[in-house]
Amino acid sequence: MAPLGPFEPAPRIAVGLSGGADSLALAVLLRGWTRRRRGRLTALTVDHGLRPEAAAEARAVGRQARALGIEHRLLRWDGAKPHGNLQAEARRARRALLLGWCEAAGVLHLALAHQRDDQAETLLLNLARGSGLDGLAAMAPLSEAAEARILRPLLGVPRSRLEALLRRRGLAWIEDPSNRDPRFGRARMRRALPALADGGLGRDRLAAAAGHLARARAALEGEVAAL
Repeated sequence: MAPLGPFEPAPRIAVGLSGGADSLALAVLLRGWTRRRRGRLTALTVDHGLRPEAAAEARAVGRQARALGIEHRLLRWDGAKPHGNLQAEARRARRALLLGWCEAAGVLHLALAHQRDDQAETLLLNLARGSGLDGLAAMAPLSEAAEARILRPLLGVPRSRLEALLRRRGLAWIEDPSNRDPRFGRARMRRALPALADGGLGRDRLAAAAGHLARARAALEGEVAAL
């Protein structure tokens, strides 16, 4: 968290908690971080309503969070759902709900659990779309929205390390079946990564490339700001 500061005394942090390994590990780590600073952590779970079991899973995530001593809020994506580009629309809705809660609650920092593997997949997805520098720089550790600062403290951490942390603490997580559904681009990229690694394009190297491009993007943004 240190590179993402500064933080106010007794910081209030919101964390997006889906119940998957990444977000659960981040919530556990942030629980310790906020307690040491006499701060306050609130976990936010979005029920997208896209699967019949989603509501029950969201309630279970809330029970797990409270058992860990983490304050929890459940947010629902209501209304008609789009028929096309469903995952992208769900991500936009989730972001809007999370940031909207932060704004209403006066919370300045929203932490999201994107990690190294996500960064590599994002680079590949944007490369396939023909993205320029902004897209190829993938996700930033810190970005500013009108409602709150968006923090991604785990971008350099592999998924396997987060899962190992949870196993050591005896914590179970939810596996989202859409992560393995070949209808979705991210799932297809995830399946392609082992073959790419054989050719020297492993997750480490892809995430490092995104980091180099992010520094180039930041330099250009600095020049634009100065102008």
